[in-house]
Amino acid sequence: MEDLASTRAEYREVPKLFLENEHGHTAVPDTVTFRWWQFLCTISVANILLWTIAAWGLSRDADAYQFRQLLLSGLFVAACAFRSILPRVDLERFCLWDSPFSSVFLGRMVATIAELGFASQCALLLFKLSHSTGVSAIHTIGLTVLPIILIAELACWFAVVTLNHIGHAVEELLWLIMVALVAAGLMIYSQQTGGGLPLWIVMGLIASAGTTVLIVFVDIPLYMARWRTGRRAGLRYLRIRDGLKDAFVRRQVTGAREDWRSEVLWMSLYFSAGVWVSLAFVFV
Repeated sequence: MEDLASTRAEYREVPKLFLENEHGHTAVPDTVTFRWWQFLCTISVANILLWTIAAWGLSRDADAYQFRQLLLSGLFVAACAFRSILPRVDLERFCLWDSPFSSVFLGRMVATIAELGFASQCALLLFKLSHSTGVSAIHTIGLTVLPIILIAELACWFAVVTLNHIGHAVEELLWLIMVALVAAGLMIYSQQTGGGLPLWIVMGLIASAGTTVLIVFVDIPLYMARWRTGRRAGLRYLRIRDGLKDAFVRRQVTGAREDWRSEVLWMSLYFSAGVWVSLAFVFV
């Protein structure tokens, strides 16, 4: 088996091939990248303050549902703040700051825990809606949410470890299925309650529609394009053992806007609107 040094040498050009650029990489962020990072940090601080205020307000009156949602939301808020302060692009091994905490493996672990927590929040909401309406179909949908996202996380880890973007495309497809199921649960609930749609239902459906558009028209096409680029370049993917070692130790510090351009939209929405959805679950 090849040692890690030779494996890393073989894949040192992978980021360029995937992103199809010819520019040089710089460890000093350019102005646009730095301003974007400042925006992420500002949003993260605001989100932490919002969660703190919510926790303070509910510290004595929270019921079991709110308490669980508050804990899971706190986990998601903290994880997104960590990933905003130390952003990274897992498969390409890009990071903005040269720090041991910019490890791809560490970042992916944090993201996995947070995303499973977010899925649990969705399931808790569906269970609550099922209990309040007596509709078992909503409960059944809730039971599917966490297993779907668990498989999505495994697909993501496959991509990060092997450097194969197909895993990311599969992950996004599974998230799309989960979002559609949650939206279906909201619609079933609204039909059972009658009358006009509550504001939180409307906002939930808008968030579901926006996420669907992002996944279908941005994320999946992006990952498929990177996969096809790698295929045309004749890339050989890492074995699991080598890929895990690579994710532990390899990172390429870059502040060039070309390296981050494709990540700005999804990261900005994920670490802002995604967190707001997590916080909103507490009050539904």
